[in-house]
Amino acid sequence: MSTLTVAKKDFKGARRSRTLWAAAILLGLIAVLLGFTARGYRLSGIETVQSSFRMLTQLLAVLLPIIALAATYMAIAGEREGGGIKFLLSLPNTRREVFVGKLLSRLGIVASGVIFMYIAASSILLAKFGAFPAGVILGTLLLTIIYGSVFVSIAIAVSAAAATRSRAIASSLTAYFVLVILYVFPLIQIKTLVRGIHTSILGMESNPDLYNGVQYTSPFLAYRKSINLVLPDGLQQRLFRDSAANVAESASRQAATTDLNLPVYLTDEFSLVILAFWLVVPLLVGYWSFKRADLE
Repeated sequence: MSTLTVAKKDFKGARRSRTLWAAAILLGLIAVLLGFTARGYRLSGIETVQSSFRMLTQLLAVLLPIIALAATYMAIAGEREGGGIKFLLSLPNTRREVFVGKLLSRLGIVASGVIFMYIAASSILLAKFGAFPAGVILGTLLLTIIYGSVFVSIAIAVSAAAATRSRAIASSLTAYFVLVILYVFPLIQIKTLVRGIHTSILGMESNPDLYNGVQYTSPFLAYRKSINLVLPDGLQQRLFRDSAANVAESASRQAATTDLNLPVYLTDEFSLVILAFWLVVPLLVGYWSFKRADLE
């Protein structure tokens, strides 16, 4: 049994999951609701559709990680707890083939759900406004699939490292809380913690760029910033306003000699580096853990 065979078998098995069907229905309902409620006050049809997909990405920034984690966290941990991993590895398959096959399967499931949602939303908006801004729609679709793949990568790593279902669930919930919830509902401001350590404990001068750089390590913020790469100027999301204000203040003091651009590590383009990091590094750690795990 090859990697693709493992992936096909896992994909067919996952299709019977009620949780995944519920997630697909939820995505479809959101797309339909978005299409029917879209309104453009003093906007053209194209501008209204662009604004609608910007709103869609803001919803997916919060919802898609849940769906990706739920679709993936049991991929390997479930096999280990149920004893199926011994069967998979006796066909014969290597651990690498099982790991990659499971990964491909869950990537396909999440990507299929996102594509289905985009087809539904774009069809309704096209029928309603007669506009199809291909750059925005296809660009946000690609970035959203990458964002979903990041959390599939994290979940497959968690699943590979966890020996039981309960550990996989706990680790997945922790990942969602640390990487998403803390940025949506900032019960603990990460910037505030870093600022406190930097200024109060270390006695350094305040540096908003440093604090925003630490905060920017979240794939949630990286996804939101990456969407700016395909949106027109009027719809781009403005993050790190304190850094921008700091730059403007410096410019007023130093006149035209000051570079008004943000530091490279706070730009929209750098979001792709952050997403690539979260896509690759968890896979390496997860595979290393799975390769060394005692599966007896």
